[in-house]
Amino acid sequence: MARLSDITSTEKLLKVIRSRKKDASVPADPSPTEPLPSKTGRFRISLPGLISLQKSSTIGIDIGHDYLHLVRVVKTTGGHWEITDRTRFTLPPETSRETPEFSSFLKSSLASFCGSEKQADLWVNMSAGKVDVRHIRIPKVPRKQIANVVFWTVKKEAPFDEKEMLLDFETQGEVIDQGIPKLAIMVYTAPRREVEELKALFSRIGRPLTGISIVPFSVQNLFRTGWIPTQEGTVANLFIGNDFSRIDIYTIDKLVMTRGIKAGINSMVEALVERLNEQKPDAVAPALTIEEGRKIIRSLGPDSPPLEKSNAGFGLRKEDIFEMIRPALERLTRQVERTFEHYTTTMPGERIVRIYVSGAMNFYQPIVDYVGSQLGIASDVLDPLNGHDSAVCRDGEDALCISERIAFGPALGLALSDKHLTPNLMFTYKDKAREASVIRINRVVFAAFIATVFVCAGVFIFQNYAIANKKETIAGIEKQMARIGQPVDRNRLLQMAAKVAQRRQLSRSYADRYLGMVLISELAALTPENIRFTDLKINFGPPQTGEASKRTQDAPKARIEEVTVEGLILGERTLFETSLASYTMALDASPLFRQVSIQKNTVEPYIKDEALHFILNLKVEEQVHG
Repeated sequence: MARLSDITSTEKLLKVIRSRKKDASVPADPSPTEPLPSKTGRFRISLPGLISLQKSSTIGIDIGHDYLHLVRVVKTTGGHWEITDRTRFTLPPETSRETPEFSSFLKSSLASFCGSEKQADLWVNMSAGKVDVRHIRIPKVPRKQIANVVFWTVKKEAPFDEKEMLLDFETQGEVIDQGIPKLAIMVYTAPRREVEELKALFSRIGRPLTGISIVPFSVQNLFRTGWIPTQEGTVANLFIGNDFSRIDIYTIDKLVMTRGIKAGINSMVEALVERLNEQKPDAVAPALTIEEGRKIIRSLGPDSPPLEKSNAGFGLRKEDIFEMIRPALERLTRQVERTFEHYTTTMPGERIVRIYVSGAMNFYQPIVDYVGSQLGIASDVLDPLNGHDSAVCRDGEDALCISERIAFGPALGLALSDKHLTPNLMFTYKDKAREASVIRINRVVFAAFIATVFVCAGVFIFQNYAIANKKETIAGIEKQMARIGQPVDRNRLLQMAAKVAQRRQLSRSYADRYLGMVLISELAALTPENIRFTDLKINFGPPQTGEASKRTQDAPKARIEEVTVEGLILGERTLFETSLASYTMALDASPLFRQVSIQKNTVEPYIKDEALHFILNLKVEEQVHG
């Protein structure tokens, strides 16, 4: 696991900076009211309000032992990444990060590099040794339950305090574990205090951060963005630090394993010092110091100045120096080999095809070749600027210096960051869930707004159509009125209404007078030939009173309310019930009668045969009376 204290350049800074002295060469902290200096020779147009003509860029910030490396990257219209600027600043010695002097240095450095640009996203690295990265496998569960399962799995395997530690994870896909499909999860935890202090540092200088990540994830960015091709398959990156080293394994574009190794440059320095001290006669010269041994190892790089006569180790051949540090390098390589064996055991069928080497020391090709030959795989130096760098470093010192180019690797990886692509200690899975919830709510609100707009537009169109129709109708009526001529007199209308009312009263009187005959005529028309009436009764109700009597201006008359019909059905006995039912339905369908009910229905002897004796009661419709 990543447990190293000096893996990244942040730890180098913490080791060098001890006191709160301010170096005389440190530029003064510019006043917040003064405009930040802009880059010479660059012209920007600021459009306050809606649109800016500047491309949004991302700046990677790597705070190292001795230098502050800055890289700016923009994404072109074709979806490719392009370096537009990069530089380094020498860190002020003996200045702690918590001091105002360091904040002033950082503010002035970013002001010089960024100018007045406000659209840039700032990504900075923190110590990988303070971030615990582990890989777990969980059962396949619905997407909404993954976070909960991951939390309790990590809580069980490596208990932590949620108040002090941040937890985040990344789902890396499905794997088969002992024949059971599971989800591979990369989980990492980091101290909240470290993250908050880093955020506060940049907030104080007026440059709020977009993201905080670590070097293994910045290297992962190089693969995920295609900056370094990954067609070969699984690759590893060996970082050789001062006290510790770290081996990271990447499958395609995913960090699938990381491990810290308690061996590094200091182990090689100790081996070199021990060998050289053994070779010296006791009385000839004083023992070689660790710092002198470190300077001898630094001289191995082709980019390093050679040793002078006054330096210890002057005259030693590089091959002899390499032979002296080989035992320590071999122990380091054996640790890497065991890591590879563990990986191939965990992931059967996966083979690591290449190892990249980077480190805190200057580049030395024999070390890279030795590591590859011992592991039996291809090896190369991690030089992401090789063949990709389209910007000239402002210092102009690293045009042909591979060690300087390698030093920009972490900053470049951070500059390729994206909050949906790169693990971000400022944007964990909880923040992503909240953002997804907000996006869903916004989409629902937007959809409702669009639906409302369409409904309102439909109503508006319909109303315009209705208004147009009504205008056409009014125009037609106006034309008809124009053809009619003069309007009708009101008195004439009243006279016509009185005549109509008189005719209606006359019709009612005729209806009351001949209602009995109408009822008998209706019964005769509806009665079939096989039915004989034996009795017919017309029942009258109470006399007509009220408005109806006043309209007729006659004496109150009795109203016919019901008719009682008694008769016989002749014919075959099997058809009696059918005939009665048909007759009853015919009467009920008549507009003169309602509520036809059977009061009696019996078969009785009739002459030499039988007949169905029935009695029907029929209500007379009230409308018949007018």
